[in-house]
Amino acid sequence: MFDGLFELISGLLSAIYSVIPNYAIAIALLTCVAMLITTPLTLKSTKSMIEMQRLQPEIRKLQAQYKGDRQKLNEEMMRFYKEHEINPVGGCLPMLIQMPVFSILYWVVRGLVNPSRFSGFEELLQNQYQLNPKITYGFDPKYLNHSSDLYQDLHGASKMSSFGIDLAQSPSAALQDGLLHALPYLLMLVIIGVLAWYQQKQIMGRNKHVEVTDQQKMMMRIGPVFQIFITFVSPAALGIYFLVSTTWRVAQQAYITRSLYGGEDSIGVQAQKAMAAARAEKKASGNGAPAKRAARSTGATKAAKASKASTNGGGTSTRNSGKQAQTAKSGAGSGANPHPRSRKKKKRR
Repeated sequence: MFDGLFELISGLLSAIYSVIPNYAIAIALLTCVAMLITTPLTLKSTKSMIEMQRLQPEIRKLQAQYKGDRQKLNEEMMRFYKEHEINPVGGCLPMLIQMPVFSILYWVVRGLVNPSRFSGFEELLQNQYQLNPKITYGFDPKYLNHSSDLYQDLHGASKMSSFGIDLAQSPSAALQDGLLHALPYLLMLVIIGVLAWYQQKQIMGRNKHVEVTDQQKMMMRIGPVFQIFITFVSPAALGIYFLVSTTWRVAQQAYITRSLYGGEDSIGVQAQKAMAAARAEKKASGNGAPAKRAARSTGATKAAKASKASTNGGGTSTRNSGKQAQTAKSGAGSGANPHPRSRKKKKRR
């Protein structure tokens, strides 16, 4: 399956280059074609996710109603999904389909400047004499048909020049050759970083009333930084891919914001209100539970104190009655049988 995707994407890149023999333009157009194909999947997954959020209060009611009956809950949930024509996995399935496409596109673009190495006896000689740096014959592009114009132009070449920039060189390597030489690479890096940051701002801007966890905020910050780092250490050919794809995503997010969140009656705003109501209800129920537990605990404490008091009172009365009985007994005993010494004193008197 993946071999077929590699052949399809590399063949499409070769076909574009045969019409427009420019490396940067060929990579940019290939990226646009991939984004054009995957955009309907992105829009579909976004709509499905918003619809699930909008119906979240009703889903929570079903879960509370059939809490003790798992089978009945599953039946009612399936009926609910069918009635509203939604797919519970519709929000993540299209994204899973896109991942292999962009991954293969990444490796095809990266494979254009794959360096060829000595092989066999020549490699043995190179290792024996410890040649440094290692000698290469230039590029040996991966995944391309050897009869294509793109492969023929890159095979054995040492540069991938387009608009005066060597797309085989990374911004980090270009920086070692001087700041002036690295300016075009650094400019592309800055543009990619700004676009990635702006894309995250678009998403956060339309979700003002949505509670974002610290983990989600951290991931949103790490994403652009990671993309900048990959671009900095990778060939500039990949920078072209990141530049075009990020620009496309910014435009895509602008369309989503305008079409799905444009107005109070839009499905996106309704979903936000529904999620806010669900969170408020959950928070209220969460605050009520501790109060009930505290009331029960207070009642139990009072009962325990009352029980202890009654127990202590009973013990005190028992001890007092015991002392009174002992005193009475002592008094009775002294009256009936006087001490022998007292009788002797009476006789002497």
